Amino acid sequence: MHARPDRAVGYEIETLAEVSSANVRQALQCVLASRPFFQARRPSQFLRFIVESTLAGRAYQIKEYLIGVEVFERPSDYDPKVDPIVRIEAGRLRKKLAEYYSGPGGNDALIIELPKGGYVPVFRPRGRPTELGIAETGSAENEKTIAEKTAAELARAKWRSAFWVGAAALVLAAAVAVASTYYVRLHHRSASVSTSIAVLPFLELDLGGDLGGSGAGSAGEYLSDGVTEELTTGLAELKGLRVVAATSAFQFRGKSEDVRKIGQALNAEALLEGSISHSGSGLRIDAQLVNTRNGYHLWSKAYDVQAADMLAAEQDIVEETARVLRVPVGRTLRPIKRDTQNAEAHDLYLQGRYLWSKRDPADMRESARLFQRAIDDDPNYALAYAGLADAFTVMAVNRQMSPATALPRATAAVQRALELDPNLAQAHATLGLLKSQCSWDWRGAEQEFRRAIELQPNYAEAHHWAGLNYMMVGQYAAAEAELRQAQVLDPLSLMITEGLAENFLYSRRYDDAIATSLKMPDRGSGIGWVVLAHAYIFKGMYEESMKIVPAIVDPKDPNRLLLQAEARVLSGDRARGLKILEELERNQRTSTPGTTYLAPADLGMSYAVIGEKERAFTWLEKAYQQHDPALAQLKVDPSVDNLRSDPRYPALLKKLGLSD
Repeated sequence: MHARPDRAVGYEIETLAEVSSANVRQALQCVLASRPFFQARRPSQFLRFIVESTLAGRAYQIKEYLIGVEVFERPSDYDPKVDPIVRIEAGRLRKKLAEYYSGPGGNDALIIELPKGGYVPVFRPRGRPTELGIAETGSAENEKTIAEKTAAELARAKWRSAFWVGAAALVLAAAVAVASTYYVRLHHRSASVSTSIAVLPFLELDLGGDLGGSGAGSAGEYLSDGVTEELTTGLAELKGLRVVAATSAFQFRGKSEDVRKIGQALNAEALLEGSISHSGSGLRIDAQLVNTRNGYHLWSKAYDVQAADMLAAEQDIVEETARVLRVPVGRTLRPIKRDTQNAEAHDLYLQGRYLWSKRDPADMRESARLFQRAIDDDPNYALAYAGLADAFTVMAVNRQMSPATALPRATAAVQRALELDPNLAQAHATLGLLKSQCSWDWRGAEQEFRRAIELQPNYAEAHHWAGLNYMMVGQYAAAEAELRQAQVLDPLSLMITEGLAENFLYSRRYDDAIATSLKMPDRGSGIGWVVLAHAYIFKGMYEESMKIVPAIVDPKDPNRLLLQAEARVLSGDRARGLKILEELERNQRTSTPGTTYLAPADLGMSYAVIGEKERAFTWLEKAYQQHDPALAQLKVDPSVDNLRSDPRYPALLKKLGLSD
């Protein structure tokens, strides 16, 4: 039986989205990222193998011998009767799953089970979720486990297999006997299929600055970046292949790291790398595919092309990569296309995306300028409009620009992007972020995120922002699932890790918030310290909260001053803390464009932390009137715990669409 791309194989359930292959893989990532599994290599490999084999339509092949050879690296003459490794590890795996679902996975919507007596997993929905992931009781049919249907399918598969094997045995017994050793070896090699890949930045060799582009000496670099981005996008179209986000892969530009270390850092089983150079009057593209487990080359090919034929070469690289990794291409694979034929606009867009991913205020403003220049060069460039919308939306959400300035520009840009390309995943994700954090349309936001993920399942930001949406409505388990998936797709993203820490903070898991923040690879970057400081404050560790501010943060940064004021008041120096807040109030009233933006909601929440209720509600009401994105966290932020018993608090929640 061939697997449908959107359903877990063999499950004839047309109305139950919980058992789609995508949701099963999402549930799997949550399990593997949890405490019981995170450092348990064997159970993790075992579970991933049986789940992916089942989703690929090979459930009837999951036998003790195959698991021993493929998962536990037993030799081809492995005898399960002599070596009980698979049975022992299956018992460990069942205990690990029980530990997970009785602990961190207690609210998961989809449960992965390994029934005793076999090795085929069962995917059972806990209960059908509402649009915001709130579990509700389903019908008896919906609550029925999928095991019965799996068993039926396995029985049919075994019958078909037995029939054909028996028929073949009568005719080809001798041939099978001769080829048995070869089959075992070949099967062992082909079954080790990579399911995750990263495209490293292609190197530019002797391209110089004579190909056009945005500046002297930069054309070659942005040409190679463009090829890398297009290959990443093309591979992301393949069902069943997880593609690491370019923002993480690009961090290895120019670094001579061992491919095995890169694979470990990116959680990728294969790397696609290469170079671009002159070849006569045209270009040469050299591409190679490497197995990160052992460093062996899986495939390589050189393409001598003219600039106009580059997309055809890229398409061939994608298809060859899929063939080597045994990933079905299918008839629906969309050809690689460039969203603009204007090389200058394309280069400007790539530069803008690079700066946007850094999230620094100066880089964010420059990214917006670059996106606008790309639009000026090509007014029909949908991706550039999506980039411009991203820049203004994120600046508003991150308190880097006032909502009054940023939101109209973001809204206009995302609407134009969708007019030009209604199926642009990036634009749907940005519209979801606008609806969630800026319009407080939580259900509308979720629909946009779902559409973005449907269009581009490997788009990390769609999962990231969907997680923020769940977080703000108090659905912490659903938020963690989306953020974990985003982290898998973009493992080196500081913003996604910060979002995960923030989810722990709002769910009162302060120790987890601290641990996650402290593990961020670049704590001096200015990202994540606000969450860490708040976690310390809520634990009563006021001195620690003031010691962890990175040196890069401006002493006059509003977040720094707000946290300092809270810590001073709560540690007993009320006069000094109030003085800081009152000074911030004066600055907020007299601030001019171009200065650091102080969100009125943040000021109100700081007053709430120290028990100044009247001042808190005054500023929170101003935040509502100004459509301040910082108000989105009102339901979940521990800062407002002092306000929850006041009737004005539920009234404000209701206006935000956050009342229970």
